[in-house]
Amino acid sequence: MENVEEFYDQLSSSYTDLIKKCVPRYDELLSNMFLYLQPDFKPLRILDLGCGTGNLTQRILEHFPDAKIDVLDLSEDILHECMNRFDNKSNINYLQADFKSMNLPGGTYDLVMSSIAIHHVEDPFKFKLYTDVFQSLKMDGLFIFADQTRGITDEIYFKNIECWKAEALKLGSTEENWKMWMAHQDAHDFHSPVGWHLENLQKAGFNEVDLLSKYLMWGVFWAKKI
Repeated sequence: MENVEEFYDQLSSSYTDLIKKCVPRYDELLSNMFLYLQPDFKPLRILDLGCGTGNLTQRILEHFPDAKIDVLDLSEDILHECMNRFDNKSNINYLQADFKSMNLPGGTYDLVMSSIAIHHVEDPFKFKLYTDVFQSLKMDGLFIFADQTRGITDEIYFKNIECWKAEALKLGSTEENWKMWMAHQDAHDFHSPVGWHLENLQKAGFNEVDLLSKYLMWGVFWAKKI
């Protein structure tokens, strides 16, 4: 069975098209990650965790063109796609690393962001990731991420998946695409309830935590280091 890196290596050239046909309200999800930022918030150092082909990175550049941005992903092929997309941007630094073993510098970032990536690690590693991100942030730094969540009951969870499939097919996904995503999900995805994320962000040290928006399985989370 292929691992997460191999799966995304295979999708590297078509990832953006596939994800827009798979994730309902994908563009809205990315926009919501910036919705609550104050006008005077001007981060100088930003980290994009699980950057993929750079869809979130593009939004970061649009909002903060003068910031220095580190983008990190497990897949070498995906990172190459991201590099090609931003080949003339001297303020982007590319890092290949695994969430489970990465070493983030302490007190470095003003803003850490991530889009639909954290669910690829089990809960103990999610908590470690949250503590790693906390120590990597400067005071008043923000951690904002969008990710898939699990319903508090199986009934809610599977209804969300049922609705997700219906919307994905309307967006242009095929049955073959859907089966591919579900096979990957069954093997490599670890969804956690909204409450679990909020509780463990607080345990990791974040003083302010919130759920900014949610549609079906996808939520946008906010955490601030004070």
